[in-house]
Amino acid sequence: MLISPLSSHDSDTSLWSQCLEIIEQIVGPSSFETWFRTTHLAFTSQKTPCIEVPNQFFADFIEEHFAELVSKVLKENGINPAGLAFIPSQRNWKALEPITESLAESRDRIVPRKIEKQSQFHPNYRFETFVVGDSNRMAHAASLAVAEAPGKTSFNPLTIYGGTGLGKTHLLQAIGHYALTETTVENVLYMTCQEFTNEYINYVTHKGDSTSFYRKFASVELLLIDDIHFLSGKPGTQKEFYRIFNNLMLQNKQIVLSSDRAPETIPDMMDHIINRFMGGLTTDIQPPNFETRMAIISKKAEIDGIALPDEVAHFIAGYITSNVRELEGTLIKLIASASFTGKDITMDVAREVFGDVLSRRDRRLTNEFIQKEVASYFGISANQLSAHTRKRDVTVPRSIAMYLCKKWTKQSLRTIGLDFGGRDYSTVIHACKKIEAEIETDRQLRQDIAQLEKTIEPLV
Repeated sequence: MLISPLSSHDSDTSLWSQCLEIIEQIVGPSSFETWFRTTHLAFTSQKTPCIEVPNQFFADFIEEHFAELVSKVLKENGINPAGLAFIPSQRNWKALEPITESLAESRDRIVPRKIEKQSQFHPNYRFETFVVGDSNRMAHAASLAVAEAPGKTSFNPLTIYGGTGLGKTHLLQAIGHYALTETTVENVLYMTCQEFTNEYINYVTHKGDSTSFYRKFASVELLLIDDIHFLSGKPGTQKEFYRIFNNLMLQNKQIVLSSDRAPETIPDMMDHIINRFMGGLTTDIQPPNFETRMAIISKKAEIDGIALPDEVAHFIAGYITSNVRELEGTLIKLIASASFTGKDITMDVAREVFGDVLSRRDRRLTNEFIQKEVASYFGISANQLSAHTRKRDVTVPRSIAMYLCKKWTKQSLRTIGLDFGGRDYSTVIHACKKIEAEIETDRQLRQDIAQLEKTIEPLV
């Protein structure tokens, strides 16, 4: 469908904010945070309302599941919903998307007795405790969609991949929690791939009843397998997994998998298994950017009932950049230390606890570190900063990264240029002067740099 040029005014924004308040009350905080937080209302030249969303995935899902609700809310607020469309926007979503500062408390629910007996799920691994940011928004959205309608979406299987400690297990368990709590299915099974392998080996070793191993999966409606890459190099186990996988898929049962890498890059895996994985939806989780790390720390402190000063939260978010698990572990270490010594959590306490690491801060604050932070902030890969491209969505972040490297590291201009794809030192000088000139008049640029420097300052 061709859409005429869109117009959007402050009045439209205010009106849509009113509509969003109503929508959030109806769909709940978790669904609202995933599907509606980053939407905007605009109109075509024919005054037809359009809801702008980040991408086609969002457009298709919202239209399928929430079009009737949105139309009703628009009508109640004086807008004719005739011809309502959901379209991917060309906006700068990095600049517009607010990061989750905190997640609203979950609705009171009567938890079925069967949930009380489900020891396979960690009590804290729920959607309500998962902090959504740019690095995991798609994975969270797909997981929630699957939890709400297991086996009824095109996301089957759903494969979530990413590095250690980024939240893959949290999402898999959150899907199971939600599906059972909301009774979208009755029979859910979560297990690690290593557990699957061990059970199969045990079955083969003891030559048990030929149906005993498979009986466990016969009535499963939602199968959650963590660390599927563990099947690499195990052809016998792969064959049995494929048999179970196929059987469930033929019955339209939902399968969700996690991996430490993209499915097609798992070594020594049978091609027909990889093809099956790729037939569903594959989505990744990236390391969290500074804003998301701040939100995670704040949420963790809130759950633990800890009053955490903002400057300490900034310090930790700047110090830990790799994964969520390490981030939470660092906060636990700080809380424990303060508890044992009877001290309040302050910057002095934080510096004392992490003094050994701070003594090595010069080695941490490298050009590579700044490149990764800038790339994450602007939603591009670090490799693109070194690529020879003149696209504005890369050249601006590259200039900012060069400026920050010159300002905050002890590296020479020549070294900085070499780290950005072998560029000449004169290119670095030009980029830095350009940023220094524009920062005086460009408010958005000042905000971007200030935000990035919050990550850098704790390391100097």
